[in-house]
Amino acid sequence: MRKFIMVFTVATFILSVLTNFALAKDKTGQKITKKQIEKLRDVFDNYGCSGCHMYMHRDSTSGPAVAVIAALAKGKSKKWVISWIMNPKKHYNEPDVKALIHQYVQYMPNNGVTKKDAEKLYEYLMAVADGLVKK
Repeated sequence: MRKFIMVFTVATFILSVLTNFALAKDKTGQKITKKQIEKLRDVFDNYGCSGCHMYMHRDSTSGPAVAVIAALAKGKSKKWVISWIMNPKKHYNEPDVKALIHQYVQYMPNNGVTKKDAEKLYEYLMAVADGLVKK
């Protein structure tokens, strides 16, 4: 089952990248620039997310790669992703999250992310899922 979930997650990510190859757009429909993506990544780094989540396809021993998280987030609603970022414990019993907890034997902590920053992290994950982040 664990292997199936991992294969499914990777396949979802690949499908997401292939179907969303066009430039991502922000809330206002404007194209996201490289500089904006860098600012969004800074939010990711400032909350310590990169301590457990490596960039792109490199899993660490403490958490899935950003690309895997982005693929999962792409399949969820924006509201769900923001809730997950702000209060991960609320989602520990959901099948996708349970599978990640089982695989990494680690729970995502509550890092005190504000709603404004959770929205930025959502935008960053969508940029990753859309193939705009190379590293």
